[in-house]
Amino acid sequence: MLIGVLLGIAAGALWGLIYIAPLVVPEYNPVLVALSRFIAFGVISLPFLYVFRRELRAFSRADIWQAFKLPLFGNVLFYCLLTICIRLAGAPLAGMFMAVIPVLVAIASNIRYAGSDSAVPWSKILPPLAVIFLGLIVANLTEFENAAKASATGGEEYWIGVGFGLAAVVSWTWFSIMNAEWLLKHPQHSTGAWTALQGVTVLPLALGLFAVLAWPAGFMDTSVTVMGAAPWKFLGVALTIGLLCSWVAMVCWNRMSQLLPAALGGQLIVFESVFAVVYALIWRGEMPTLSMTIGFLVLMGGVLGSLRVFQAQSHSAVADQAREAVAGLEAGKAAANREVIESEGTSGE
Repeated sequence: MLIGVLLGIAAGALWGLIYIAPLVVPEYNPVLVALSRFIAFGVISLPFLYVFRRELRAFSRADIWQAFKLPLFGNVLFYCLLTICIRLAGAPLAGMFMAVIPVLVAIASNIRYAGSDSAVPWSKILPPLAVIFLGLIVANLTEFENAAKASATGGEEYWIGVGFGLAAVVSWTWFSIMNAEWLLKHPQHSTGAWTALQGVTVLPLALGLFAVLAWPAGFMDTSVTVMGAAPWKFLGVALTIGLLCSWVAMVCWNRMSQLLPAALGGQLIVFESVFAVVYALIWRGEMPTLSMTIGFLVLMGGVLGSLRVFQAQSHSAVADQAREAVAGLEAGKAAANREVIESEGTSGE
């Protein structure tokens, strides 16, 4: 379980870089930067089709469809929706929605797997989730205040942005649960092959969207041509985030999804927000506020509490399996003894 948690943290640390990328290339629309990331992800994935050629032969057509559908909704659509939310309603509201996602994923996962071994009693899981949510609220107090001000003056455009933000939350929640479910059901497939397949299948769509939005016809409020005003800088950023934030981060996240229950793994998305804030502070040369520091400490306490709950659940499940195995052995011995007694009685007659 520790390895899975560390992989989740690593994925969050890499995904946090995504929020810095648009600041590095301010000449470009953030949606174009996001799409360039997925184009780079697909291009980087192409050589891995050869590396994992043997593993990929085991994938069915249904698996290939899932490899396209999951990143389409959980990556491309999610980041486009979130970026539009930021443009229409502001970054504070987007930060507020990001704060909801880890708790929502845990709750939705627990509801989905109710009655199975993966479900955790609500009395045990809700307290750490409440602590996590409280930590996120405290850490983002300034963002919530700014969101409240924006809602009072933003008008209709603001509420349209709210709609896009809600859609982004649903998109990521669905992806996190369904991607983890697929990986848990297919442990025979390597996460490297699965990640490569996800990158390649989504590449044509990302290329098509980029070509339409980057065309110098006023789309996305930009007059940027296909390669833009600073092509080499833009290409370097795209390749960097495509490699680190998509390829490496997705390998980490997919492997984590094979090791942890979806309700626990989904909570680790909080580290994306944590690292995004840390990177933004470093970029601006600022120190964290007191509320932000307290919020992150509370948040970490909630994550540790949740981890303990799932560790206890795992130990309980192992103990139950051990008891069932012992009971089975004892029943087998008893049956064998009865057969010996019966055979001896028959031979005595």
